[in-house]
Formats: sequence, C-alpha cells, structure tokens
Amino acid sequence: MKLPLTLAPMLAVPAPPFDSPDYFFEIKWDGERCLAFLTSTTRLQSRNQRDITFQYPELTTLHRQLRQTCVVLDGEIIALENGKPSFFRLQSRMHATSEQRIKEGRLTNPVVYVVFDLLYAEGKPLLHLPLYRRRELLDSLLIPTEHLITSTYLPEQGRALYSQIASLGLEGIVGKEKNSPYLPGKRSPAWKKSRVTKSANFVLCGYTTNPHGRKDLSALVLGAYEAEALLYYGLVGTGLSQAEIAHLLALFTPLTRAYSPLANPPRLASVTWLEPTLVCEVEYLQVTADRRLRHPLYKGLRPVAPQECRAEDIC
Repeated sequence: MKLPLTLAPMLAVPAPPFDSPDYFFEIKWDGERCLAFLTSTTRLQSRNQRDITFQYPELTTLHRQLRQTCVVLDGEIIALENGKPSFFRLQSRMHATSEQRIKEGRLTNPVVYVVFDLLYAEGKPLLHLPLYRRRELLDSLLIPTEHLITSTYLPEQGRALYSQIASLGLEGIVGKEKNSPYLPGKRSPAWKKSRVTKSANFVLCGYTTNPHGRKDLSALVLGAYEAEALLYYGLVGTGLSQAEIAHLLALFTPLTRAYSPLANPPRLASVTWLEPTLVCEVEYLQVTADRRLRHPLYKGLRPVAPQECRAEDIC
C-alpha cells in the first residue's frame, strides 16, 4: 500500500490540568508540528501540509532509523537551549529558505524530531488503533539517534507533570486518551492541552487597523518601561470582543497623538499612536529575546500607573 501524499494532524482542545487513569500525559513540545513520511526517503510536512524537508537537512535520513518501511510519524521539531526547547532558536530555522541560511542554521541551531505517534506502518493505516497500541508499535519501530527521539509519557498523573513542567519554565502538557483513535485534521477532546501561561501589565501605546479584517481596531500596541525608556513589546489582538473594542475606542479619542511614545517605535501600517496613560493586562506564553509576546491574550484594562509596567517584571 502507498502512503498518502499529505495528512492533516490531529489537534488538541484547551483544558486545565487534570488527573485520569484513562489518559497518558506528556510534554507539550515548544516547536514546529511535523508529520514525517518515511519510505526510501524522508519527507517532512508542516501542520498546514507544506513540504519543509529542505529546511531541516539533518532530518533527511530519518527513514534509516526505522525497523520497518512505509511509515508516517507525528511529532514536533524542536531546537534546544540549555537542555530545554527554545522556540526563539527554532524560529531562525523555520524562516530560513536560502541555502546559505539553512546551512548556517544547521550549525548554530541543530534540531531534534520528537515523535509522539505512529500513523502508518508498512504502508498500512493505524489511525483506527487505540493510542496505547500505536505507542507500543512506535516504541518497537524506532531506533533513537541525536536527531530522533520519542516523547515519553506519564500515566494518570497530569497535575504532577504540569507542576513539574511549570517549575522548569516549559510550555505545558498534553493529555491523550489511551483508547483514542487518530482523527486527522480534527480538534478532539480526546487530546487536551494545558499550557503554562504568564501575565503582566503593559502600557497601551497605540492601536492598528486592518482593511482586510477589523477596520475599527485590529490590535493594541504594547509597551513597558526599562529605566525611563518606554520599549515596544509587540501587539495583542486576541481576546478583544466587539464591546471591548467600542469601549477602548471611546477612551482613545482624547489620547491620540501624531508620533509614537515608544523609544524604539516599530514600523507598523495603519497605526494610531496614543498618549501612554492606559494600562492593560496581557496573558502570554513566553517573551522572546527581541521583546515579543508569544500567544498574547488581552485580559482587560487595569487601574495601574503606566510607570509601574516594568520590563524587569516581564519574564
């Protein structure tokens, strides 16, 4: 039997951490989701079904690390920093398309493929099998190397794993029902993700509009103080209801100004700058080295003085 040309990955739903004898729990790896199609060659597919094989030359021999052929694996490509996944280091690999940048990235930010599921083996689909059986087959199939490992799991104890992950500063955990089939392209409650999130207060420095989306307010421009300088911390657009947008725009009317209040203003299209007097809380997963919030979520205005929004409090 032949392998499919593409396959949409199964997705998880958000959930608070929990315990259950019906679930396995594993690390939510902070990387790029990837399905590996392994025959006499290796072909890597991103979450949106784009061929990314050429971007990761150190992974192009994965097909040699199997005890069977015609295999499809599901997993995550990660880059490590001090032994922990670093999405910031991986970004340089994800966006590299030229031969020179790919070559440099391989040397400076080598990647690892962390496998957590087996979808096909010997060309036969295993999607209908329960997860625990797919994992048993996966463990018997794979020959681990420096660029290929399996994701270990902890049965039943989701809360304990979540606490450990949070203490290590990692992204979160995923709970997977032991008897669940693999549902390509479906977001299923059989898989539940619990993220370790952070929050901080930020100064509202402006807002953007989008002629192809929300024309009144698309995203808020965030800032925080380092010494006396108000520095840019990116944008947040998620979490803004239409009612909240209307409320904010009414507050913004007397606060508009002609130039940015930021010491390092970004180049933004369709931006309206504001006097830096309002503060909001934003929930986020991580701050990158260039002061950008990963997965920011607007939580609302806060009665805090702008000068209290300090860069040293944002971690």
